[in-house]
Amino acid sequence: MREFILRARTAKTGDFDINDLPGAGRMDIVCNSISNALNISNKLRKDTVMHIVLEGSPEPPKIVSFHGDSITGMLWDEKSIASVIRNALLKSKGKEKIKVSDGLFVEKKSFEALVKERLKQGKQVVYLHQKGKDIREAELKKDIVVVFGDYIGMPRATESLLDRLGAERASLGPEMLFAAHCIILVHNELDRRHI
Repeated sequence: MREFILRARTAKTGDFDINDLPGAGRMDIVCNSISNALNISNKLRKDTVMHIVLEGSPEPPKIVSFHGDSITGMLWDEKSIASVIRNALLKSKGKEKIKVSDGLFVEKKSFEALVKERLKQGKQVVYLHQKGKDIREAELKKDIVVVFGDYIGMPRATESLLDRLGAERASLGPEMLFAAHCIILVHNELDRRHI
């Protein structure tokens, strides 16, 4: 199973205007990342889970998880995805964990707690970082969790924690890329290796 964890440091954790996604803590980045993680030509990636860790107001942190093997009935344009997230957040208000619908979950949990949980499950955690090992040379496993930040990036304390926990750093190339583009490149690398 491939898992992606995007840390969206300003993305809203409550009601927001789906007609102003940049103003909702750059929810546009979140929506594009979800689409690129799960949606490919004429089908969904059944082997992929996309976790978005929302850390903006009013109830941070919240994790919205999309499971490609069981999610149904979604449209994959930016506004439709934003509407799904907004409705999921409204349904989850005041709850610790909720299944919103098939393949869609919201949980009150931090980025760090989710990463630690995945490491305890024995999964390989790869942190996308410009100064990491070239992903083309990295050893990548089938049960991989790829973590990365939005346009703000990761706090230094989190980077130190990832290093202490044994997360491997991998680079996608010499240029800083959009979060949504990073997902496509990782998928491509895993697809080429038949992982």
